[in-house]
Parts: sequence; structure tokens; C-alpha cells
Amino acid sequence: MSSTVSGSAYSSTSRITGMFSSMDTDAMVKKMNTGQQSKIDKQQQLKTTYEWRNEATTDISGVVKTFANDYTSVLGTSSMLQSSTYFSYNVTTPSTKNAVTLSASAGAEIGETTVQVNQLAKNASTTSSGKISANGTEIAANNTTTLGQLSLKTPLTFGTDGNLSFSINGKSFQFSKDTTLQNMLNTINSDKTANVTMKYSRLSDTFTVTANSGGKDSKVTIENFGGNAFGADSAFGIGIGTTENGQNSVAVINGSTVERDSNAYTIDGMEYKLNQVTQGTDEETVSFTVARDYSATTKAIKGFLDALNGMLTKVDALTSEKSYAKDYPPLTEEQRQSMSDDQITAWEKKAKSGLLQRDPDLTTLSADLKAAFYTAVGGSGKTASAIGITTGSYFDTINKGKLVLDTNALTQALESNPEQVVAMFTGGSSTASSSEQGLIYKIKNALNTYTKAASSAVTANETRISDIDKKVSTLQDKLDDMADRYYEKFSQMETALSKMNAQSSYITQLFNS
Repeated sequence: MSSTVSGSAYSSTSRITGMFSSMDTDAMVKKMNTGQQSKIDKQQQLKTTYEWRNEATTDISGVVKTFANDYTSVLGTSSMLQSSTYFSYNVTTPSTKNAVTLSASAGAEIGETTVQVNQLAKNASTTSSGKISANGTEIAANNTTTLGQLSLKTPLTFGTDGNLSFSINGKSFQFSKDTTLQNMLNTINSDKTANVTMKYSRLSDTFTVTANSGGKDSKVTIENFGGNAFGADSAFGIGIGTTENGQNSVAVINGSTVERDSNAYTIDGMEYKLNQVTQGTDEETVSFTVARDYSATTKAIKGFLDALNGMLTKVDALTSEKSYAKDYPPLTEEQRQSMSDDQITAWEKKAKSGLLQRDPDLTTLSADLKAAFYTAVGGSGKTASAIGITTGSYFDTINKGKLVLDTNALTQALESNPEQVVAMFTGGSSTASSSEQGLIYKIKNALNTYTKAASSAVTANETRISDIDKKVSTLQDKLDDMADRYYEKFSQMETALSKMNAQSSYITQLFNS
């Protein structure tokens, strides 16, 4: 009889076995090759283990990289290297008006600040001389109307080339009658050379062209080349030439007169936004009180430590996880075929346990991260415990082994010597000596070291996997050769049995005759 057995060496459809012997030749050949198949299975299991190890390493590396990007990169969403993390301020004012808005950042002076606004800045601007629509209300219901369809008191005429042609501040523009009003405005307003904003107001039924910057030195220069968009008796009601009617803002800040070409500017870490003139009003001077907001810094540091504790918990869990791999090696294909999906899942959960147990790179990472809090930082000669960061007690079931923040101690340290606290976190650099490095640079270096080591480990495993594939290929070739030899011998046996059967049949026929 013939039989089907899994495995390339035993499943050739060109073989017809057991016809005369009635033996399960495939099964017998497979059993005879058990030793060789076992060598292949062991290599495949080793390959699977390396693949699983790479998956586990890649997963935890992703966690480490995310933490590093969020907290130790200047551009991170929760960066601990940005000055704004440590320099937060509360700005209060008794004023109920909004004539001046004040905000503070790193370098701001603590105490009282007074502001009197004598003049607001205005950029040069030119506006239609009067209503420009045919009905005295609006030139179109919406800005998607084409220029050729605008209802204007002085209808638009286009040049000999069929376009409106003009320049603003030296930049030339050209629009056809099929150009929409909005497209024309967008094109002009997005041009950096023209550097103006052109608007149509349905409230006043006028066009306005305003310089985007410059204050008293700003200007709007318009020339008309084709059509009648601008000029005397133009469709838009705006003449040609240069308009210079801008002015600077003038304010008296803490007794000093400040003139700028904008209503918003920053001086010594203080950002001023002038909204209304106060001179000559019942509240000529607006007072502000600026104070450091240490609660924001404390909150940021606590968030950082919570995230670090979360990452350390994952790292320590991986390096201390119990391994059942010795009793649950990766399944062979033959074993998988005899098991249900649930059984395979349960088995592989055990097989994947402890993949990174005592992993040297992760162990080093955990040790380096924790050591950062027990060594002097930022050139202060002090450790993190001086600002309220310690390790949870062995008897503390919730915080055992974790970094714990005493917010009161941190707040007191910030209030007494904020610059030193900042230096303990961000002092030095990645290349400074250990005692000069702030906590964040120590941690950043530890994370970078692990990321490089993990990448090297994955590459080394990939090389091992490639070597195993070559070894399996060689072993498989040998298995195929062995199977062919055994099949050849069984074939010879079947041939002999065939001859014997033929002879027996011949002799029987002789006796019968």
C-alpha cells in the first residue's frame, strides 16, 4: 500500500510503495531518519528562539526610544531639557481691562511690572475710497465668485491679453476673469515678496491692502499694468503709488519708553502684547505681578519620574522573568499539527517566558538609570535625594524599588535655590564628566548606550539565524539523500518480491496444468 507522510523527503507523488510487501514504506523510512530529522528540528527550534528574542528586544527598545524621545530630546513632547519645564511663571494683575497682556518665560524679572500704552503700532494700509459694489451692499455673495462675475460700481475691464495685471511692493500678479475672488486674495496674501494682506469687507463694502510688518517704516506700493483693478476711478477704488501711513507702538515700561514696529514683542523674558492705548484713560498704567510657578515644575518632574518608573518596571520584569523554555521548547511543525490552536497558544506562552532573563544590556540599563540618582549631578556635589527624589522603602509594597518624589522637599529646594535644581537636571552635557552631568544627560546617555547595544544584539541574532538557515539546508539535503537511499533499497525489495511472485505464479500454473 502507499501512504502519505509529512516532510519533503517522504511526500514525493512519483513514488509507489508497498505494492507487493504491503508495508508502510514512508513511515518506515521516516522512522529510520529520525536521528537526522531531530538535528533539523533542534536547529529550527534554536532559530525560532533567536527570532523570539529579537522580537522581545525590539519591543522593549521601542519603549526605551519612546521614553527618550519624549523626555530627553529637546523637541520631546514632555522634554526635560527645555527651559520652559523649569521656568514657569504666574502673572497677575488687578486690572479688569485687557489693554495689555503680559506673559513671562526664562529670564523674566520677578516682581512688579508697570505698562503705559501711549500709541499702538499700525502698518501702512490703503483702502477703497468708498463703497465699490453696484448695489452699495456687496460685490458677491461669497468669495468663490469669479472676477468676471463681480457686481462692481465700476465694472472690471481686462487688458488686451484678457488679464488684470498689477504689482504690489514690486511683485507682479496676473489674474483672468475666470479667477475666483478667493483665489486672487490667497495668491496675493501668500506671497512673501509682496508681504501684504488684501481683504474684502462686506461690512464696509471695501478692499483693504495692509503691509504685514514694518510699523512706521512699512509701505504699500501699487502699480497697475493691465485692466482697471487699481488706479484713478478703478474697480477696486484704490489708487496707485506708495502709501506710508504706518506708525510704531510707544509704551512706557517700568519708567522706560519703548518704541517698536509691532504691538507684540519680548524683552528680558517678558512678552508684551499691547491691545489698547491707556494714556489719558482712567487707568493709564497697568500693573502686573510676576512670580515663579514652582507647581508646574514639580508636576513636570513627577510626570517624568512616573514614566521612568513605568519603563524600569518593564525592564526589571523582563530581566527577572522565570523561564520555562527548558520544558517548553519551540514546537516543531509535526507537533503543531497534532495540537489545537488553544494548546499551541498556551505552549508558546511558556516557551517565550524568560527570553530576556538576565539580559546583560537590559541589566546594565536598569543599573545605570538607577545609579544616576545616587551620584552627584550637575556640578552641585549633591545627589537627587537633596531635592526630594529617593527610592521607595523595601517595606513599601506600592513603591518598593521605585523612584519616589517628595513634592514638598522639591518645592522647598526650588524656592531656596532654583538655579541649582535646574542645574541638577540639565547641567553639563552628554560629554561632560559624570559629576558635571545633570540627571537628564546621565539618563540620556544610558538610554543611548542601551539602544546601540540592543541594535547590535539584534544584528548578531540575525547573523545566527542566517547561519542556522544554511546549516538546516545542508542537513535537509543530507536527509533527502538518506531517504532516497532507503527508498531505493525498498524499491529493490519490491522488485525482488515482484519477481518472486511472478515465478511463484508460473510454477503454480505448471503444476495446475
